[in-house]
Amino acid sequence: MSQPSPQRLTSQLETPERVAGNVGQAGSGTEPEFGPHDEDHGDDHTHHVAMSTYYAVFGLLMVLLLVTVGAWWIDQNMLPLGRFSTPVAMAIATAKALAIVLIFMHVKFSSRLVQIFACTGIVFVGIMFMLTFNDYFTRGWTPLAGH
Repeated sequence: MSQPSPQRLTSQLETPERVAGNVGQAGSGTEPEFGPHDEDHGDDHTHHVAMSTYYAVFGLLMVLLLVTVGAWWIDQNMLPLGRFSTPVAMAIATAKALAIVLIFMHVKFSSRLVQIFACTGIVFVGIMFMLTFNDYFTRGWTPLAGH
């Protein structure tokens, strides 16, 4: 691919709105005229997420925050969850983390390689949790909560 001439570069910098092919201009490849962005095109371009999606995820995170506080309040005041309090808290935290990783970190719209690395990180965190809990629960001298 040839390099643009110095005159074209100068005109792009001085009057970007008049030069076709600049970012955001028709024909530049950045407009939605090239098809819907909810599918994988196979090329390496940036996926633009609508602001309404960010607001929806923010709303979901606020609802999950209220669910977390509600679960704690129920555990403390109404119905002690006992040994189920940790799994309930972990499930809520997992839902929050999934929303953040998929949408805010753009893993949902990234290449397969990025998705594989993200899943690999999750698998290794799971392995570390299993090893930690295995060590904790096999100690006979460690007092368990509620006993």
